[in-house]
Amino acid sequence: MQEIIKEYGPALIAIVAIIALIIIVKALVGNGADGIIGKAFKSMINTMESRANHANGVILPGAGIGKFIPGIPF
Repeated sequence: MQEIIKEYGPALIAIVAIIALIIIVKALVGNGADGIIGKAFKSMINTMESRANHANGVILPGAGIGKFIPGIPF
């Protein structure tokens, strides 16, 4: 048994570490909007859409950055 661990120990540690990383990434990302990152991204998109819908002014094509939209300073 000691010979097996001495020979294959580093490879086994690497395999366990890779599997642990895969599990952690899978838990964070999840399936679509189910994971932590998916929920945060969905919330960000909904907030951005809500703020755009409630803007007082209209963004015209070619307005550029630095222009003022009534009620929202840039």
